[in-house]
Amino acid sequence: MAEPLPAPAFPLEYELFNTVTEAARAALESVLIESIERRKEFGAMICQQGNQFFAMPPREGDTNTVDVGHRLGNGGCPEGTTAVAYYHTHPAYKGAGFNMEPDRFSPEDRGVANDMKIDAYVGSVSGLFLRYDHRLRKIMVAGPRLRNARDLPQPVPVKKPAPKTLRRRIIPAPRLL
Repeated sequence: MAEPLPAPAFPLEYELFNTVTEAARAALESVLIESIERRKEFGAMICQQGNQFFAMPPREGDTNTVDVGHRLGNGGCPEGTTAVAYYHTHPAYKGAGFNMEPDRFSPEDRGVANDMKIDAYVGSVSGLFLRYDHRLRKIMVAGPRLRNARDLPQPVPVKKPAPKTLRRRIIPAPRLL
């Protein structure tokens, strides 16, 4: 029987986030443009440390697949942490001789999440930022679009206009004679 794979070491540098989605977004924002330019998937695990979350460094794959590290010891997260999700990119509309659906989770993507009992995040060539919830078995938009090209400006948060207040018009009472 093969020896179990060891858990990976902590990254040399990593940033802690308050939510899994924030960690996934930061990881995908950092790698999506390179992934699209090189037409290779990138991805890795998202780990929980105490009440905060961090993304493991991205692992490089092929045009239509990436090993996110979930088969490593401790679910691909350092000892003392817990694997809670994984992230990866879908960098192309075509590749490996067939048309792909980059704005969807593949059955294999959902299978990893379901088998590991963790959520999954994807950043698409279109900039779409999706989440697969393994408990609900549903796919949802995880947040605003990701930056997907070097020449695009950083997205600016849209401010909601202040609610309009109705101006009261005072009408004088009629004079009695």
